[in-house]
Amino acid sequence: MTEEEAREKCSALAANDPERFTHSWVPREGEDGDWLIVKLAVPSPGTETRIATTEEDEVAIKSDPRQPIVKNTGPGGLGM
Repeated sequence: MTEEEAREKCSALAANDPERFTHSWVPREGEDGDWLIVKLAVPSPGTETRIATTEEDEVAIKSDPRQPIVKNTGPGGLGM
């Protein structure tokens, strides 16, 4: 694969792949001079984080009766 082909493939993956909200793809030159696609566990630039896409999701997020301090701390508490 050439560098140009690798860049085009990365762009296509960033635009259309279902994992584009959690991953990025970058071109990388291999040891043999051929170009590869590397998948990174970092969101693609320009993608928005999915928070709530339906009214049902939004209601579920808003209906959590716990206090913010409890919702936003992990199972170990505040670490005190």
